[in-house]
Amino acid sequence: MTKFTIIILFSSICFLFILIPARALTVEIMEPVIIIQDNNIFINTGLTDIKELETTIKSGIEKEIVFTIELFKAWNFWPDEFVVSKKIHKIIKYDDLRGQYLASSNDGTEENKKKFKNFDASMKDWFFTTKEVKLANIKELDPGNYYIRVVSESKSRKLPPVIGFLMLFIPEVEMSLAKESQVLLSIGN
Repeated sequence: MTKFTIIILFSSICFLFILIPARALTVEIMEPVIIIQDNNIFINTGLTDIKELETTIKSGIEKEIVFTIELFKAWNFWPDEFVVSKKIHKIIKYDDLRGQYLASSNDGTEENKKKFKNFDASMKDWFFTTKEVKLANIKELDPGNYYIRVVSESKSRKLPPVIGFLMLFIPEVEMSLAKESQVLLSIGN
């Protein structure tokens, strides 16, 4: 093959990746459930309609999902004020040798690891949801109206070697969703 043929072939492959439209994902973020207990704000949320993610994970691709839960103070005539956030990193992969799914969850302070034999309801519930994430203490917040924003991003952790050459054309984050709650707290009003 000549250099010219290789350049034409590589250019054609690059344009093919650019021109192929991305599939619309139906994955959605659940409405955040806010629990106030002992003056602490706890958040429960997760993903719904996970068929596309489930198919990718079952095919053996290691997936990372990052949940970012943020607390904002709402202002009338100014941009809303960021108060605090928590990030939860969840990683799952299929171990062909043992025939099981290996999952981990890390919130910055502790890491939990679990093994699942099947891609069943208990595994989906553990991996695709976050439960009782402690966000803030009400006593430490200034008077005002507050709301929650949940951002979820999905990435493939290990791509095949051939795709590594084309990383300029393939986005690192495959899915990024955000959902805001209604005003959930009115403190001192």
